[in-house]
Amino acid sequence: MKDKMPPFRRKKSGKSFPVKVCTLDAELEFNLEWRATGRDLFDLVCRTIGLRETWYFGLQYEDAKGFISWLKLDKKVQDQGISQQPTTPFMFLGKFYPEDVAEELVQEVTQHLFFLQVKQAILSMDIYCPPEASVLLASYAVQAKYGDYDESTYKPGMLASDDLLPQRVIDQYQMTPEMWEDRIKIWYADHRGMSRDEAEMEYLKIAQDLDILVAELTRLVRGCNVRARAVPTGAAPPLPCSAHTV
Repeated sequence: MKDKMPPFRRKKSGKSFPVKVCTLDAELEFNLEWRATGRDLFDLVCRTIGLRETWYFGLQYEDAKGFISWLKLDKKVQDQGISQQPTTPFMFLGKFYPEDVAEELVQEVTQHLFFLQVKQAILSMDIYCPPEASVLLASYAVQAKYGDYDESTYKPGMLASDDLLPQRVIDQYQMTPEMWEDRIKIWYADHRGMSRDEAEMEYLKIAQDLDILVAELTRLVRGCNVRARAVPTGAAPPLPCSAHTV
């Protein structure tokens, strides 16, 4: 019978160890000194991405026991039960959600990170979003990604590869992908002249008014089990039929 190989263990004699930090749009790799604290790593990430509004964010990781935890800034990284992998992975996420995004979020990078996180939570159905709002939010996401709608260059099916609507919303209606695209395109065309940052801010302003958004997002980032609010039963609510009707 062959002996089992011992689990991977880092040698403490090394002066540094590798870590990987993922934001929702980038992947960063660093070598940390063995005595580095959570604050050292957090500050390194913030400097790298140019983030000054640091108080909203934190570093999340899966510990050696499989639990999702937030890295404590005042303790050594190596003393926080990190998993013994060749490269320790962390997620850089919003930990606290502002009450008024338009007033409190100043930096474009802060707005962009929150936009990506809220969009992911809505599309993964961790946060409930009604059909009408889902279509409108999708149109702002398209504006942020592609810029102004141009009828001369826009081709049917252009949005087919984009993840724009929660599956729960799609399942509520007997509509083809082309029909959904037409609905989104009506609103998208109405956003002409809006920059990426403006479109993302409009997305966040609408999203912050969704019922229980702040509470649900806070519970999500703390690693709690969250049950998304059920879609109301009965007839599906009407969808917007023009760029000026909700």
